[in-house]
Formats: sequence, structure tokens, C-alpha cells
Amino acid sequence: EEADYTPVVIRTKVFPAARMSTEDALDHMELVGHDFFLFIEASTGRPSVVYRRKGWAYGVIGLDEDVDTVPDSRAAARR
Repeated sequence: EEADYTPVVIRTKVFPAARMSTEDALDHMELVGHDFFLFIEASTGRPSVVYRRKGWAYGVIGLDEDVDTVPDSRAAARR
């Protein structure tokens, strides 16, 4: 039993998928007071997340099964 012990606790939550614009997702994120918000981008149908960056900057990450490569993390960090 000791071999199965881990101090890491992973909690799982499931929410209904909501189709909305990125701007609406940002509004919802601010309303709930979180640093990120998951949604379905209405114009593309793509699962996405908006998130707070430093200051008043925001970012959007979207998933696309047709994209073959992961962006270079060094290039993304410069943005």
C-alpha cells in the first residue's frame, strides 16, 4: 500500500461545453474570478481556453486535431 501513496491530489470537474466567442469567454472568466476559462470557440468549433497573463494581457489556446506540429516553446515565449 505504501508504494501507491502519492502526496499529489488530482481533482476532476466536468462542466457543460459552452459555445461562445473569445470575448464572451473572457467576460465569463472575469465573472467567476479564475485565471482561465474553458469553452468551445463559436466561430471554429475548436475546444479552447482563455487565460490571464501578466498585467492585463490575456492568451487563448485552442486544440486542432488537424495540426501536425506543436509550436516551438521558445518562439511562443517571445510573444
